[in-house]
Amino acid sequence: MFTYKAVEANSKVIACDIARYLYGGNLESAGADAHVPCAVQNGSGTPQGIILMSSGSTLLPDFQLWRADMAMMNSLETRADQVCVAKQQTAKAPENTEQGSQIGTRGLLGSILADATPAGAAASSAQQVLGMMASSQSVMSVVGTVQDPALMNEVARQLRALNVQVLLPEMYNPNALGGADYSQSPYMNDLQKLFADYDKCDKAKASYGPNSGESADITSITASIDAFLKSAFATSGPEVPGGTRPETAGTNTASSSQAAPIAHFTAVLAADELAREMGFTGNGAGGANPTWQHVLWLQALESGGSVSKTSNLFGSKVMFGGGAVDTYSVFRLDGQMVCSGNVYSFQPPVKMTDLEKAFRKGAGDDPTKSPLLDTTCGTLPPAQH
Repeated sequence: MFTYKAVEANSKVIACDIARYLYGGNLESAGADAHVPCAVQNGSGTPQGIILMSSGSTLLPDFQLWRADMAMMNSLETRADQVCVAKQQTAKAPENTEQGSQIGTRGLLGSILADATPAGAAASSAQQVLGMMASSQSVMSVVGTVQDPALMNEVARQLRALNVQVLLPEMYNPNALGGADYSQSPYMNDLQKLFADYDKCDKAKASYGPNSGESADITSITASIDAFLKSAFATSGPEVPGGTRPETAGTNTASSSQAAPIAHFTAVLAADELAREMGFTGNGAGGANPTWQHVLWLQALESGGSVSKTSNLFGSKVMFGGGAVDTYSVFRLDGQMVCSGNVYSFQPPVKMTDLEKAFRKGAGDDPTKSPLLDTTCGTLPPAQH
């Protein structure tokens, strides 16, 4: 009880600290009957937002996969535009080789899947990939101590009360239960361009002789596209936290989870939805939406309660206490750290008869009077824009 009361107190301090930075104002007490932890006075009225992630989040690895794939596709598209140019004069296309015939019959995607998987698994692999293309899937699980979700939820609630927009991708990825709108998907748009470039290169190659330098250059590009797509549509991928295994008596279910495999394509589609929500496009033009320029990293470090019992000739006395220590960092998307801090709250041991009184006393604590607010965002120089 005192542990989660401490988490709530820490969350108010964190939220007020961040709101003061985002809106560039001064913190004041919100009053006893207010439904917000504090008030920001003389600040900017521009809507602000922040992306929350815990220490065990797969958000960054998934987003790096997305970034790497987008960069590779853009690079391959640029090379294809420069090299895959057909001859001006009409030339009789050479007869298809066995491999070329297979590609023409099965299509590029079918050829990639057939080469990347055993013959018996090709059909099921194709169905899996087509299924993924039919609907966006997201595998984003919260990992860490059992206090991490509680801390994230509490901080998010306090930030929303202060009119800060919040994204929690590892708890609910944008559009995870919505329809897959691939027309607005940066990743799928680039993927479609890549398929079109492959067809263009295949036709351009047919206009040159098999031993020409142009044909060799085009073959190099199509081979690179082939290799990239095999990797993107691999049916197995890196292991990520979030899988579960049967519970064992006496174990903590939060710490008994095991790594679960996630397909590369599934991971990048999840990151793609977040990228779209943030305002990124296929070529990165314009950068992220101004609302989403900050990331808040959270971790619950230590938490717990205490029960002390003292006995003597005259009887026994039981006392209860508890607290929590949490840490956080705020970063701009460009990598600069805005501020960071450790927050803590502790209830000294109280007797059973005073338990309810001590618990209710902290409900109206004013986070603006916390000494921790004197050592974090408000006193540091502003991040360079």
